[in-house]
Parts: sequence; structure tokens; C-alpha cells
Amino acid sequence: MTAARFHEGELIAQRKANESDIAARNGATVGPTIVRGALPFVRQQKTLYVGSVDLDGRVWASILIGEPGFLEPGDDAATLTIDLSRVARQPHDPLWENLRLDARLGFLLLDLQTRKRLKVNGDAHLQGDRLVVDVTESVPICPRYIQRRTIALPDPGHQPMPSTMRQGGDIGDAQIDLIARADTFFLASVHETHGADCSHRGGPPGFVQVLPGNVLRIPDYNGNSMFNSFGNFLLNPQAGLVFPDYEQRRMLQLNGTVAMFWDQPDPDGSTGGTGRFWEFTIERWIETGLPDGLDARFLDASPFLPHGV
Repeated sequence: MTAARFHEGELIAQRKANESDIAARNGATVGPTIVRGALPFVRQQKTLYVGSVDLDGRVWASILIGEPGFLEPGDDAATLTIDLSRVARQPHDPLWENLRLDARLGFLLLDLQTRKRLKVNGDAHLQGDRLVVDVTESVPICPRYIQRRTIALPDPGHQPMPSTMRQGGDIGDAQIDLIARADTFFLASVHETHGADCSHRGGPPGFVQVLPGNVLRIPDYNGNSMFNSFGNFLLNPQAGLVFPDYEQRRMLQLNGTVAMFWDQPDPDGSTGGTGRFWEFTIERWIETGLPDGLDARFLDASPFLPHGV
């Protein structure tokens, strides 16, 4: 992958972090199709994390849980078909409306138990209960900062889903508590022509600080240096976050905007040495339930977590 394959926002972010050379090397793993060696991994997955865009250009992140086999790559590895009849669908998730309005979707396939993950971005269209994705970009990415968990959900397509939904603009005590205890969330962003993107963020409980004014402050750890999310934010600050609360089977989806802070003082080492933070200002939130039959169990924390938090 040459530097020209990165869009302008990604190139700016790489330069700001002094990691352009590393990004160029790691960019060689990016391709226009799903890498052949990852096809068995794709077919085995039962979780999928999705970034989507609504009618007003707001970005949302979502969590899908299905049965192994609900993801089927095409023979040419240039398409990915998602069988939505085998997925536990949360009816209040903005995703279902968004995918009818904007073809740009970003997917993260992540096996929490093994820490293996694969990013697939593309343009999608519905064919009945099947969502067919024309892959525009795919890349295997690093397993750092993932807390290992087992995820079990019998017969997801027929799983009872909680219908309770709360939403608002200003977060309250319940949402603040969920965020403050989280060790994992998923992040969605979008570029006008390069499409939507979904990525993972993990850290020790408390790594996401809740500040006054509906603001979250989050350290940015060392990663693959390609800065897909940050590059998107430099051009479009719209972002979507989703926090799963596995213990209480809750899901908190947030929409808002991002501001980035480079070369910041970090006396406690909470960024792991990068000196980078970003702040997310919440504009809208939706709190719903994960499937009633979900059994998720914590195994262990990532050995790569910074010790300054």
C-alpha cells in the first residue's frame, strides 16, 4: 500500500504522530478483498460490530450477535453476505434504518476469546433478510487492548430481545456509571468517499473519563499507526460509540463529535507514552438491552494495557 492509498486525513494524522513510515509499512496489509487466509475465521464468527450513518449524517456504532455461519464471504472474497435472520436484532438500534438510507458500512469482526480481529469496509444493499456487502477495503489488525471474554447466545435469530429503550441528550447517573466501569467500547467514523469504519477500543475500567458538559476524555494508545479513525475525524468529527455492559445485558449507543489533542502532558502514563487524548462530546444517546439469553464471561485483561490509568 502506498501513501496515496491513504486519504488526506489519515496522512495528516500520521504526520502529527510522527508515524508515517510505520503506517506505510502496515498499510501493505490492506487490500480490496478479504484476505484468503481469513475466510475460515469469517465463517466462524458470532459477533459483528458495525459503523453506520443516518439520514442527517450522524454516525452510530452497533453490536450484532449471530450464530456461526451468519457471515459468508463470496468465492472471490470481494463480497460479504450477512444473514440477518440468524442475528439477534435490537429493534431500537439506528442501524436498521441507516442501512436502508446509506450504503456505507464499516465492520469489525472480533473474536473476544482469541483476540483475533479483521476489519471489512464496504457498500451494502439489502436482499430480503440478507445484507450483501461489496468489499472496498479489508485489513487484519492487531490484537492489543482486547479484554478476553466468552460470548454465548443460543439460537440468536429467535432470541427474545428487551424492548425497553431510553434516550436523551444529556447523560444521567446510570449512563455515567456504565461508561465509568467499561473496559471495552466500539468506535465508528466516516469519510465522504472512503466510507464508514468501525474499530475497537479497550483499557482498564475507568480509562474513559466522564467530564462535565457531556464530554468523554479517552487516551489514545499506540496502535497500527494508520489512524483510520483519527484521519476520518480530522475531516468529519462525527462519531458513534457503543458501550456493551455484558454483566447487566445493556448497550449504550452514543452519537457526537470528536476533538483530538496531540503531544499532551501525561504524567501518569495513561496514554502508554503517546501523549494523545481525544474528547467526545455526546449529542445523543440510546440505552437498550442485549439479548436476554446472552452469557458473556470475562476471562482476562489484555497484557498490553498501560499501567498509568
